[in-house]
Amino acid sequence: MAGLLGAALLLAGCAETGQTATQGAEGPPAPISDPVVAFAASAGPGAEETVTLPSTGQTVRLRLVRAYAAASGRECREVQMGTGTGSASRLLCSAGTGWREARPLIRGGTGTP
Repeated sequence: MAGLLGAALLLAGCAETGQTATQGAEGPPAPISDPVVAFAASAGPGAEETVTLPSTGQTVRLRLVRAYAAASGRECREVQMGTGTGSASRLLCSAGTGWREARPLIRGGTGTP
């Protein structure tokens, strides 16, 4: 029983430390005018849409791979962006009334949290 309590306290301490460290690493909120952010904010898992990126004028196919609650308690969404030559992904997490870019902890996963 004491071991279980010790493990719970250890995990609580790690969660608190991890949350503080990631808060300082966050950049500014991503503008909702970004079509990828707008898609992530409103789509459900498996949804797809074609958009034009304003920064490059390139047309990309977006697919919401997954939506999940991160350990920080924030809602996060992984968006796969496909072009004719390949694909990339972006991870966005809610931040107050907006969304922030986040670094994925696992790359090349199966799409399940």
